[in-house]
Amino acid sequence: MSSSESDIVLKPRTWGTFWDIFGKMLVGFMNIPTGAKVLDVGSGGGSVLYPLVRSVGPEGHVIGVEICEHCAKKTGSEIERCMIQNAETIYVDVRKTKFPNASFDCITAGFIGWDDFFDFEKNEYKNPDSMMEAITRLLKTGGQFGMSTWLLQEDLDWMYQFLTSQSIKSKKNYHIENEKGWRKILTNWGYTDIRVFTETAIYAYDSIDFWWKEMTDYDWVEGDNCKETLESVKDLAFEKIQSKIKEGKIPFKREAIFVIGEKLEEMS
Repeated sequence: MSSSESDIVLKPRTWGTFWDIFGKMLVGFMNIPTGAKVLDVGSGGGSVLYPLVRSVGPEGHVIGVEICEHCAKKTGSEIERCMIQNAETIYVDVRKTKFPNASFDCITAGFIGWDDFFDFEKNEYKNPDSMMEAITRLLKTGGQFGMSTWLLQEDLDWMYQFLTSQSIKSKKNYHIENEKGWRKILTNWGYTDIRVFTETAIYAYDSIDFWWKEMTDYDWVEGDNCKETLESVKDLAFEKIQSKIKEGKIPFKREAIFVIGEKLEEMS
């Protein structure tokens, strides 16, 4: 059974929500050719990987690499369950893969974050960019690299502001990146024809309980008592969030930036 046929019978289960919305957008902006061999860096729940599978068709192939063993196994099991023959996931850091140079026609990276390497406020590197080094090594000349990253996560901002208002020292749980920084990164690594898109999506949590479950999956507080700390303010959080509820749902805005470039030449 081909991947296109199996998609009709069985739909792969992803993380859903806004991940699927922005995953489809990234692949759409890239115009992946049929028959392409594609690497998806940080494949997570497959929200970019599955649209890639549809784009490359049965003659193409998609490999997802993921540093979270649970995610790699879960997405791999979905590929197997849905009998998708032209995709696979590997539990490995892309910087440690043994693929030969110029192995892929296209490479994607959805929301993996570059804050370890680049300071987007100062618009300068803070560490050697081993991630782009690996991606550029693996991409063919003329191949496309496409990435997505956050400009706004309104739901996480709300939670961060709520926790800090309760004198709870919290992490923001995401880093804002920008077009200026990404143009510098891609230009530095020899990419051309750089295209940038910004998109906004409104995602509504179906219930207050589902919203809370999603929020408590984030690591807001340092140490081992994160769950206990959140539980101590749960009732107040439920009270405060009431003003956001519309028709039984809780809508929040998320804004993402998509940057796509073409590799100009092989690395020496």
